[in-house]
Amino acid sequence: MAITFNHLNLLTTHNSDAITLLTEVMGLTDGSRPRFPFKGQWLYQGDEALIHIIESDVPQCSIGHVAFDTDMSLEVLTQKLQRSGIKYNARQVPDSKVIQVFIRADEVIFELITTDTSSQQNFDVFSQHQELA
Repeated sequence: MAITFNHLNLLTTHNSDAITLLTEVMGLTDGSRPRFPFKGQWLYQGDEALIHIIESDVPQCSIGHVAFDTDMSLEVLTQKLQRSGIKYNARQVPDSKVIQVFIRADEVIFELITTDTSSQQNFDVFSQHQELA
């Protein structure tokens, strides 16, 4: 199994100092984002969307989740999680074949990303910001 870092998700207000730091100081640029039904933006370095922002009304910046791409099939991934007794929530990204599997480990949420849809399962598409709701 191989995993690679995909992105860091931050929960913050749209005018947060974190966004100013990431764009004006660190040079990330605002770019394309799927049509999620909640406000946010994706910040890119070149072609890579490294930071995903979800707008929050809470005037502080916090980590929403840490995401990794995986080469495991969805079936193998969910079987491993079930055997380990780890609860998860699978969601499909709007207008794509990308499946996001969210896992809470104490106070940290991990997202494991796979595009394997060979199992022909139907997954909920996000209706709001609901990683583990």
